[in-house]
Amino acid sequence: MDRTKHFKKIMEKSDSTRVIILTEHYQIIGSVYECEDCNKDSCVNLTNARICNLEDSYEGICENEKYYDWLHVNMDAVIAFSFV
Repeated sequence: MDRTKHFKKIMEKSDSTRVIILTEHYQIIGSVYECEDCNKDSCVNLTNARICNLEDSYEGICENEKYYDWLHVNMDAVIAFSFV
């Protein structure tokens, strides 16, 4: 099973679309947007996304967050994720 399908399966079981994603350099928080026409292989679409550089984060507080209405995240860059 590829990463995107695995991600979606866990999302369905968690009964939540709100997710925290960690990459090598960023913490990303947003809501998964399901769209068959706009989904790409190995990408997850997020709405109302907040991005924080991990180096700018201290005890879960980010000093320099950036906000995006729409964000595509490549699943190949994801190290960890959790639905909240």
